[in-house]
Amino acid sequence: MKNIYLIVDNESFFAHHIKFGQLDKNIMIDYFNKYKIDLNIITLNELSFKLNIKNSIIITLSSQKPYHKAYIDDIYEYLALNDNILIPSKNMIKAHDNKGYQELYKKYIGLFSLKYLYINKDTINYENVKELGFPLVLKSLGGSGSKGVQLIQNELDLKKEINKLKPSLHIRYFIYLKEMFLNTIMRKYNLEKVEYFKDYDNYVIQEFIPNLTFDYKVLVFFDKYYVLKRNISKDDFRASGSGKFEFVEIEDSLLKYTESIFKQFNEPFMSLDICFDGNDYYLIEYQGIHFGPYTQINAKGFYKKENNKWLFIEEKVKLEEDIVYSLFNHLKINYNDAI
Repeated sequence: MKNIYLIVDNESFFAHHIKFGQLDKNIMIDYFNKYKIDLNIITLNELSFKLNIKNSIIITLSSQKPYHKAYIDDIYEYLALNDNILIPSKNMIKAHDNKGYQELYKKYIGLFSLKYLYINKDTINYENVKELGFPLVLKSLGGSGSKGVQLIQNELDLKKEINKLKPSLHIRYFIYLKEMFLNTIMRKYNLEKVEYFKDYDNYVIQEFIPNLTFDYKVLVFFDKYYVLKRNISKDDFRASGSGKFEFVEIEDSLLKYTESIFKQFNEPFMSLDICFDGNDYYLIEYQGIHFGPYTQINAKGFYKKENNKWLFIEEKVKLEEDIVYSLFNHLKINYNDAI
């Protein structure tokens, strides 16, 4: 039997940015104890001194803070090298707050969705962009609630937006700015060197579906599907930041589509943004870790397939209970010899 570790950060596990707060890890410990499985609690601080963990299952966390996340990701990379199983997976950790990798990973698992380009100001090819057609959607890699998402009408507008991108605060860039300033009198500064170290954010350009009036936020916890309809405000194209949310009866076709893509990812739980053009469903974005739980917390119940039929079960469930339920059943199906 493999050891199972639950990583906690400042006594919390599944931190989320819509409502900051700690989750009750004791609920998770008790759930595993029912099946005579010890859940080893370990803080990030302790983990950094116990990198000799091998051949174990590690339940991961993430962070919204870029440098903190980079630190966490480096630790996970090392742990993965030592035959440890990361749950959620390393790919979900990489995709967290990274819409560019989200698109790349969708392609890797063969998930058909909207056409896209993952771009950087230094690498953009406008001929490739034309193949997507205009209008299109320009999105920064991170952010939530529709922040960093713009509708681009034509190539000229896109070039204007790309040219407006400001260099990120990269330390090497400022070192050479200082060098240029100090050497101005001697006329020894190197403008090419300064220009080289300008660094810009990466972006995703995505196919635009016109005339949408809403999309869906679906939170999946193993076999439980919580669905929120997000209406689009007048004179806008974005649903996630509209605040016009409602819980409505859902067509089986949406649940069938969501189930199919969730199985392709093979994760314990996910947050999925899905739109419908009248004929087909499309996965716009997704997260498999550290996502906002608004839909789960505010829903009166969830959808679940029983005897090949989708049923709505009116039941309020604590977030921790859904998380640990998902984790346990995911481990049972994929790593039965470990539990």
